[in-house]
Amino acid sequence: MLGKVIRLIKRSDLIVEVLDAREPSLTRSKKIENISIKNSKKILLVLNKGDLVPLWVLRAWKNYFKEEENIESVYMSATSHLGTKLLRDTMKSILKGDKGIVVFVGYPKSGKSSIINALKGKHSAQTSAHPLEYGYTKSLQLFKIDKKIYAWDTPGVIPPDGDELEKIIRGSNVDLLEDPVKPALILINRIIEFSKESLIHVYKVDFSNPYELLEKIAIKRGWFYKSTKEPNIDMAAKAIIRDYHEGKIAYYTLPPSLYRDD
Repeated sequence: MLGKVIRLIKRSDLIVEVLDAREPSLTRSKKIENISIKNSKKILLVLNKGDLVPLWVLRAWKNYFKEEENIESVYMSATSHLGTKLLRDTMKSILKGDKGIVVFVGYPKSGKSSIINALKGKHSAQTSAHPLEYGYTKSLQLFKIDKKIYAWDTPGVIPPDGDELEKIIRGSNVDLLEDPVKPALILINRIIEFSKESLIHVYKVDFSNPYELLEKIAIKRGWFYKSTKEPNIDMAAKAIIRDYHEGKIAYYTLPPSLYRDD
């Protein structure tokens, strides 16, 4: 899978890396960016799912990427059809109006196929509701973005890597997790750092700790282990991870520059 992404990078003029606007740092692939730079390719970062994040946070990330790393970025929401024209115009600007080929890369569930759909103006690129499931485009085809600019109509899917938190945020298939509870607890703790109310709003229960949240979700939805009759926290954990990927949980992280004292 990664080999296909690298081959597409080498055949393209602009690399558009699609990130989750809630977690820009954890959904970036330094490996892909380094490969792109090594092959003298231009990079554009896209903060997708921007409708889940306050505008000032999106602007802060854009300023951070430009001022700290000298990388161009745009923010948008493909599913809400916001920012598509800005993305198109930015790609044209980076390519300076010349003929070029673009490849979209990113981890599963970053929204690459939705962005391709939006750029096409019709739902012709396949999408998948959950990470790494069947339904992705298989053939290598180009579609027109502008008169001289084309993009690969294929998902540049980067295999999820990193620690337990990074893997689930980067789109590991929840059904393949041996123990979904542990990463779910880590994810809940991360969300609580920024907005406990976001979880209360989604699940309509108050809680004092992440484990209690899983128990209350299981009880509320009637999920119990058959053998012990205890709340089935495994099902609750999977539900939270799925809800995160589907954009039901709104929260955000801030760029490192906002944590510094200078």
